[in-house]
Amino acid sequence: MERTVFFSDAVFAIAMTLLVLELIIPEGLDQEHLGAALAAAVPEFIAYAISFTVLGIAWLSHHRKFTVIHRYDAPLQALNLLLLFFIAVLPMPTSFLSNYGGEISPWPAVLYALVIAAVFLVLNLIWWHAWRAKLIEPVVDEPMYRYLLWAMLPVPVVFLLSIPVAFISADAAMYVWILVIPALLLTRRRPRLRRP
Repeated sequence: MERTVFFSDAVFAIAMTLLVLELIIPEGLDQEHLGAALAAAVPEFIAYAISFTVLGIAWLSHHRKFTVIHRYDAPLQALNLLLLFFIAVLPMPTSFLSNYGGEISPWPAVLYALVIAAVFLVLNLIWWHAWRAKLIEPVVDEPMYRYLLWAMLPVPVVFLLSIPVAFISADAAMYVWILVIPALLLTRRRPRLRRP
């Protein structure tokens, strides 16, 4: 389990580091072009901030789940590798979104939404499988299992709902993502852990 967690943490860390590589201000600018260069970097910074936040939420969720998943089996390892695939690929749709997002095409927003939804759906699949395969410590009772199963579900739901919106207006689809915040706040009522 330690190797699984350490490897997962490393992939999250590398993906978060790769995100920042898009934030480049050209060298050798004079003072009158510096403001325009900073303004041009705003879309990249927004895409970076969104992706970093999403990766942070995903890492926290993964970390919490793997503090109580005390055993593993082959399906759990396969699901974890699938999750890490989507984590590692996230810098690509982030770059696509920052360079070509907006009204040019719906596809940057669509691809980004699909990858984010996949991350959180696979996180839920990991938790669902761990419960069914009895890989979770007994301190987690059914109410806590259900709470953690549903707690992150608003993220993939909101991102998947933004996909049809992107074909009407790519900018509007990105504004739909803001709904994740109130949706997550609605899932904050947390049951207590059962005492051993």
